[in-house]
Amino acid sequence: MPAGRGRSVLVIPGFLASRRGTKELMHVLKAAGWTATVANVGRNTGPAYDGLDACEADLKRLTEQSGEPLTLIGHSRGGQYARILAVRHPSLVRQVVAIGTPLRVKYPPFAVVKVPAEVLDKGWRMGAFGPVYPDREDHVDRDRFADFPPGVDFVSIYSKSDGIVDWRVSIEPAAHLVEVSASHAGIMSSVSGVRAVADALARQDR
Repeated sequence: MPAGRGRSVLVIPGFLASRRGTKELMHVLKAAGWTATVANVGRNTGPAYDGLDACEADLKRLTEQSGEPLTLIGHSRGGQYARILAVRHPSLVRQVVAIGTPLRVKYPPFAVVKVPAEVLDKGWRMGAFGPVYPDREDHVDRDRFADFPPGVDFVSIYSKSDGIVDWRVSIEPAAHLVEVSASHAGIMSSVSGVRAVADALARQDR
C-alpha cells in the first residue's frame, strides 16, 4: 500500500455489507497513513438516494476538512455510489476505485441478486419502507448512466470468479481495468483485491 501521507479516502460498503466488510481494507489503509473513513450508509439496503445523501454529506465534510479532493473506494453498490458522486461533484473527487461493481446498470444480471433487488425496489416504491420519492430515484438513474467526467482517475477492479456480479458489467471504457481472483464477498479482504487497491492508489503519485 502506498504511503497515504494523511490523504483522505472514503470507503463505501456494498449492498447488505455494512462497515464490517471493510475492516481488513481499512486496517491496511490506516496502517499506510491514509485518513480512511467508512461512509455512513449502514447496511446500504434502502433507496439509492438515501445512501447517496449520506455519501454526499461525507464527501463534502471530508473535502472541507482536508481542503483537497477525495478518493472514493466503493464495493459493489458502493462503487455505483462512488461513480455517481464523481459525476455530480467532479471537482471534489480525485479518484474512484470501484470493486466488483456493476457499472452503468442498476442491478447485476444474475438472478440471485437481480430478483431480490427488484423486489426491494418495488417494495419501497409501494411505500413498504416509508415515504416514497421516485423522482429522486429517477435522478439517481440519470446520473448512473451519465458519462464519467474527464479529469477524475477511474479504476474498476473485477473478478471473473465473482459469482454475484457478472464481470462484464464492470467493464467501462473510461476506467482503467484490473482483474483479480476472488469471490464477490471476499474481494475486499483478499490479497489480490487489496493489492489491486494499492496499485490503484499508487496511480495518484505518478
